[in-house]
Amino acid sequence: MTATALKETAHWRTMLPLYGAVFIDLFSFGLMYPVIVALFAQPSVVQAYGQEGIHIRLSLAFSLFPLGMFFGTALLGDLSDAFGRRRTLLICMAGLGAAYLLMLGGIQSGMLELFLAGRLLSGLMAGTGPIAQAAMVEQAGAEDRGVALSHVVLVNCVALVSGPAVGGLLGHFDFRAPLGFAVLLCVIALIWIGRSHAVETKPRRKLALGWQRPIQVFVAAWRHPVIRQLASAFFLFQFGFALYYVYILVRMQGAYHLSTAELGLFSAVLGIGFVLGSTVFYHWAARLLDHVQRRVAMLGLGLCGGFILLSALPLGGLLQWPVALLAASSNLLAFVSLLALISAAATDDEQGWALGIGGAMTAASFFLSGLFASTLGIIPVPLLLAAGGLIVATGMLPLLGARPALKASQASQH
Repeated sequence: MTATALKETAHWRTMLPLYGAVFIDLFSFGLMYPVIVALFAQPSVVQAYGQEGIHIRLSLAFSLFPLGMFFGTALLGDLSDAFGRRRTLLICMAGLGAAYLLMLGGIQSGMLELFLAGRLLSGLMAGTGPIAQAAMVEQAGAEDRGVALSHVVLVNCVALVSGPAVGGLLGHFDFRAPLGFAVLLCVIALIWIGRSHAVETKPRRKLALGWQRPIQVFVAAWRHPVIRQLASAFFLFQFGFALYYVYILVRMQGAYHLSTAELGLFSAVLGIGFVLGSTVFYHWAARLLDHVQRRVAMLGLGLCGGFILLSALPLGGLLQWPVALLAASSNLLAFVSLLALISAAATDDEQGWALGIGGAMTAASFFLSGLFASTLGIIPVPLLLAAGGLIVATGMLPLLGARPALKASQASQH
């Protein structure tokens, strides 16, 4: 075996456990949405809790995960700096496995409170992806970082498509099956990461947990003259799309009577849209618009908002599938370009904070959108979808207001 081949083999042995952690982080996110929608629509569950009680618990099932994620990501970042990446990844995997065991116990016993506790814990432990990516960047040499990050994108794409599909297909036979499968994945990853000593374990600084960290991200973003407008656009965009992502599944199950397996496949179509948007359509739009990120963002916001508004119309179940694909594809135009604008508006020593805005606002958006499930007895689902489309399109307004500030910022950087 040549020296190059030996180097590549050693590289993959080092990185594969980290790719596994990245995969599980996003896979577990998509796994649960078709299961939750189908589970809470079961006649036995509705009869046990009543329609109003189901709406409240459905709201909690949607919102507790992003609430935990909102605070957990910052806390786990602090832990990884204090305890090392590998130890923190082990904590995350053990915690994520325990969360799925709680949800499994909740379904087995019929106690939805256990299920909801598992949702909160899974959100708190949902920091494996960023930590694993940080470990990859540290392990890879400067010349290999681009390759490593491209592999991360590929792993994320596979997870986005396979998570909902596996959750829906397994849940079609037994709601406990996808949860048991998730526990098995966590155990495998726990053993795999535990046996991999290539990932850094040395502490970088003393432990200083700060639950206020995510809130400070919002405050700092508001005080920044340019990022304030960009972050406002990003929040409106994510909040509006979160309303669509959550409640289109509710509509597909309630109005068009999709089975659990079909809900999983519909969610997988959304995942395919995300993949196409990030790998194909974003690059087309960027070339078409001379790589002016503000224009790409405006196009993405307009298209995504329009497709979501279209989904609120009485199209019939069959047409909702291509609309979902187009909504998800155009979503990535806005997502990538808005993050690029936020990063460009920050100085070199603000990059970590600037990119953290995206994670914090995404978690906050999904938390707020989940709360609306408690109003499903009052607000029709098509109205929530229409509101989501309008809110996404409204994200163009802060971008219009940010145009002079963006020009001034770009001029000062040159």
